[in-house]
Amino acid sequence: MTSYDWEDEGYFPTETRDLARIRRVLVVTMLLNFLAMGVKLAAGLLTGALSVVADALDSLFDGLSNVVGLAGLYAASKPPDAEHPYGHRKFETIAAISISILLFITSWQLLVLAWGRFQSNVRIEVNFWVVGAMIAAMLIQGLTSFYELRQGRELQSEVLVADAMHTRASILVSLSVLGGLGLILLGFSRADALLAAFVAIMIAKIGVDILKENMPVLVDRAAIDPQKIASVVKQVGGVQTFHRVRSRGAAGSAAVDLHIQVSPDSTLEEANAVADEVRRRLLALDEVNDVTVHLEAHRDGKSDATQIFSAIRQAANELGLVIHEVWVHSMDGKLTAEIHVGVNLNATLGEAHTQADQLEHAIKERLPQIVGVHTHLELASKDILVADEVSDEFNKFVRNEVEQVVREFPALGHPHNIIVKRNRSAGNNLFISLECTLTAETPITQAHELASAVEGEIRRRLRRVADVSVHLEPPGEA
Repeated sequence: MTSYDWEDEGYFPTETRDLARIRRVLVVTMLLNFLAMGVKLAAGLLTGALSVVADALDSLFDGLSNVVGLAGLYAASKPPDAEHPYGHRKFETIAAISISILLFITSWQLLVLAWGRFQSNVRIEVNFWVVGAMIAAMLIQGLTSFYELRQGRELQSEVLVADAMHTRASILVSLSVLGGLGLILLGFSRADALLAAFVAIMIAKIGVDILKENMPVLVDRAAIDPQKIASVVKQVGGVQTFHRVRSRGAAGSAAVDLHIQVSPDSTLEEANAVADEVRRRLLALDEVNDVTVHLEAHRDGKSDATQIFSAIRQAANELGLVIHEVWVHSMDGKLTAEIHVGVNLNATLGEAHTQADQLEHAIKERLPQIVGVHTHLELASKDILVADEVSDEFNKFVRNEVEQVVREFPALGHPHNIIVKRNRSAGNNLFISLECTLTAETPITQAHELASAVEGEIRRRLRRVADVSVHLEPPGEA
């Protein structure tokens, strides 16, 4: 079996993003998130403020989401291979969805903590150190979110953008905690619990937004407007029509495939040149990273007929059968096919009938528009048959019989090049060929009828004739 190296043929799309830079941004963000978490946790543990400790846990989730993002980016950075021909970009999308799950977990934990604080109505000590720690942590988170969001949009990274949104949510958590501490100083002890519950709902909403943004990538929703692709393809000369325009993938690395139809008279090189131009123009779009173009012949009435005859012959070839004649008739909008099928010389009637049935089934399966297939069995072989010589006496006898048959048809004249062959591997049957003259003005249908009549009469007079070939030509060509 011949092996095929897809990578050598440029089959795999090339990753165009700066993955190393995305990785560096994630590492810096992770360190900053852990720093903010440390500042909050220290202040919360020293003062006993549960809301501050909860806020520190939220920052911990920020850092853990960076770890998830790094793991997803590692998988996404792997080059395409035979098992993942479109690359590993979806692993990054999965990582972004994992961040949304962390947001839901954070939201739930905040709701639980807020409910517990609301029921207990515990008073906490609020001092300058707690407020200063919260403000410092918020500044760190604000700078982190701004830096990561800007880098994520520039690098077209879903995981950076999603994580920046998570960090922004953490700032809201910190702000609510800080506001709750202020209300506690004014005597509203349950204020921090209510604000924490509100922020928990906002965090859950951000998680839902991340899911909405990334789930379409996993379910292969169209990544590019088909009209945008169509506007590009229409400008390529040689494209007569196109259909089945599809796209999928993440922003900035979409894969596009489509079917284009070119003139059936185009050579293979010309058709490939048109497909290459379509591919080149689509790859020039910023959103596209891979393009697959399927070539088809434009099917008008003529090409539809060509397609039917080609499909019938292809089906016969796959079954090892020889097609002599194919007639397709249209009546009341329904198509039927009449086919002269050549079967193996040594086959039995049962074997030949089975092969004919298989051919009829294959044709109807490939061409649903054909409602009926009628086959006529004839002898034929796809192998080279070694002919045996016949005796001079027998050769003379056959030649005389053939000449007598031709004389019975006044329109025919000058039988010549009469060749008689016998083949033992074909059941010791005879193969006879001859040439006759016929006026050049004779309609081809009438010429075919005369040749068939001569063949039939020769078969009637001589036994064990496998095939008769009658070639008609104008008198001047003889």
